[in-house]
Amino acid sequence: MIKENELKILKELKSRGIVLDIGGWDKPFNRANYVLDIHSFETRGFHGNQGGNKEFFNKKTWIIHDVNSKERWPFRDNQFDFVICSHLLEDIRDPIWLCSEIMRVGKAGYIEIPSMNVELTKGVMNNSYAGYYHHRWLVEIKNNKIIFRFKPHFIHNNKRFHFPKRFLKKLTEKEKIDFLFWNKRFQSEERIQISRDKSEEFIYRYIKRKYPRKYFYFFLDVIKILNTKFTQLKKIILPNGYYHKYMDVEEFVSK
Repeated sequence: MIKENELKILKELKSRGIVLDIGGWDKPFNRANYVLDIHSFETRGFHGNQGGNKEFFNKKTWIIHDVNSKERWPFRDNQFDFVICSHLLEDIRDPIWLCSEIMRVGKAGYIEIPSMNVELTKGVMNNSYAGYYHHRWLVEIKNNKIIFRFKPHFIHNNKRFHFPKRFLKKLTEKEKIDFLFWNKRFQSEERIQISRDKSEEFIYRYIKRKYPRKYFYFFLDVIKILNTKFTQLKKIILPNGYYHKYMDVEEFVSK
C-alpha cells in the first residue's frame, strides 16, 4: 500500500471504525480489528506491517479462512465500517465472488491491486516471465468498477506483449498499483475473450500506448503486414494448405 493511501485510511478511521483486513498475513494492516487469512496468527508479517505500530487485532480476531473457497465468511452483513483488500484479488480463483462478500460484510473500504504496467513487465520477479508468476488475472480499475481478464501465457515469450525490465524503473509507486476507495458498493466483472487474436490485440495496444518505442513498433507492424501478405500469396499458390483463421469475436462480460 502506498504511504499516502495508508495515511488517508488512518485519518478517516481514527479510533471509531471496526476494520477488517482480508488476506493480510504477508503485511497486516495493524489498525484492523479483524484479519481473515488462510495462514496462522503466529506466522504473520512476512514482509512487515503497515497501518500504525499498534496491532488492533489479536489471535482471537485473526480468523483462519480459505478465501478461495465459496464458503460464506463468518461475519454479519455490514459488520465492518471499513474493509481492506490489498494485493489479493489478482491471486483468487473467483474474485467476483470475493468482491460480493466484501460488499456484504463492509460498508466502505479500500482495494489495491498491482497495475497492468507491472503485471506485463518482464523481469519483475524473474527474467523468464512477466509480472508475478502466481497471479491469475490482469486487473484494471476504472471509476467504480474492477475489471478482471485472464492473464495469458503468451505474454512471457514475445516482446510484443510485455514491457522490458527497464520500464519498471520509469514507473512511480502510484503507477505500479491500481486502487479504489469505495462506499456502499462497487462493481466487478470478468471480461471473457476466447479469441487469442483479440487478446493479443488488446495487450499489444496497451503496451504500445503505455511505452512508446516508435521504430520498434513500426518494425513489428511491418513484419505483421508482410506475414499477412505472404499468407495471402500462399493461399493462391497452395490453396489446400492449412491457414490460421482469424477469430473475430467480441469479449463478453460475466458478473
